[in-house]
Order: sequence, then structure tokens, then C-alpha cells
Amino acid sequence: MCGQDRGAGRLGGTGSRRVEPDELAVHALTTAEALLVWGIRHWVSCLKARTDPVPLMTAGFGSGGVAQVVRPLESILVVTLDAATAPRDVRCTHCATVGDGERDLLAAVAFEQARRPADTLEKLREWLPAASARLAKELVAEIAEILQSHGLRVPLRREYDAGSLGGKYPDIRTAVPASLSVH
Repeated sequence: MCGQDRGAGRLGGTGSRRVEPDELAVHALTTAEALLVWGIRHWVSCLKARTDPVPLMTAGFGSGGVAQVVRPLESILVVTLDAATAPRDVRCTHCATVGDGERDLLAAVAFEQARRPADTLEKLREWLPAASARLAKELVAEIAEILQSHGLRVPLRREYDAGSLGGKYPDIRTAVPASLSVH
């Protein structure tokens, strides 16, 4: 998936994958967002390689002065690995765009920093059961606070807004009353 899209219409003239208008480009991320995406991607990469991600993540986040983020971030990723009710798109470390799984965690941190805890929980509930989402909410709050105390903000983006469609497709359950659904 990383820069190697098989769809011919999505390849640029140089053979590299074009960034679609609805995708969030890594080069457009703030420092806080880039650090979190880096951490998520390297955690998954280490998991696949069966190596401990904590030393690498501690060094990476430590270079940004926020090594304390490692514990809550790893905890959220473990909760997601164990309890996710929907697949999460986490891209490889070289991919130029942000996957839905990465974007949703960035959104949760942005909502928390903006003091929108209900939106944080709603975002987490998109892929976690209620009990896991409540646990993850506390971990997101910890990440948001650590980043903010070091002057690092995850901005609210239109891609994150709880009032938007939350992706390409609206949730049909909110558009069609249950009495009109087809079984």
C-alpha cells in the first residue's frame, strides 16, 4: 500500500503514487502529528519484525523532548491490537500519506487538546468497544497533555471534525432510520 498503488490511474508521471485530494499528506503534518505517526508506524513495524519497539520509540520521542508519550501511545496501540472492532489502516514507515487508523488517533488527540472530550470518546468508539474506548480516552488525554506541555499541538483539521462524514462514506445507520433498513 505504501507508495505502490496498483491502480494505474493513481500513479504520477515519475512512477510514484499521487496524493489524492481527500488524503492527508505526511509532509503537511505538524511536528506533533509527525511524531505520533512516526511512533505508530514504527511500533507496527517492530511488531511485525518481532522486536521491542520501546527503545526505538523512546529515542525518537526523546529527541522531541516527549519520551513520556511512549507508554500511553504503546498502551493505546496494544488496546487497539487486542480489541479493535474495525480494521485500522497504518501505513509503512515510508508512505507519503496518513492511513485512516493513524488519522483517527491524531483526531482523538486533537479533540482532547481542544477540550472536546465527548468528541474524543466518539472518535475512539469508531474502532473500540465502549470499555476499551474509555481506557483509551484516558491514555489519549495523557498524550495530549504531555504534548501540549511541551508546546506541541495537534491541530483540529476538517478531516478530524466529528461533525463531518469522518471519511469518504457516511454511516448509513445515521442516514436511514432502522425501520427503513432492508434485512
